[in-house]
Amino acid sequence: LMNSALKWKFAPAYDLTFSSSSRDWHSTSFAGEYQNPTQAHLLELAATFGIKKPMEIINEVRTAVANWKQYAKNSNLSYYPNTTIEIRIQELLLL
Repeated sequence: LMNSALKWKFAPAYDLTFSSSSRDWHSTSFAGEYQNPTQAHLLELAATFGIKKPMEIINEVRTAVANWKQYAKNSNLSYYPNTTIEIRIQELLLL
């Protein structure tokens, strides 16, 4: 987000919701990376924006998204988005 002094600041995490473009890329850039954002990109963002204890945050999110299947079931998410998101989460958890 850009503040009133025209300086960029870190956006809230809700800006990082799952979304794919027509090219199957993320709609959001992670440190300039759309196609295959990695933990290294997240750590780069953390350093840029002065985020303290980034690995703790990353591990907390990993723990939460590891329960995706149950969240999707509890929310009655339809099969296609559920499996698409689940596959991508599993790929990312291996990084």
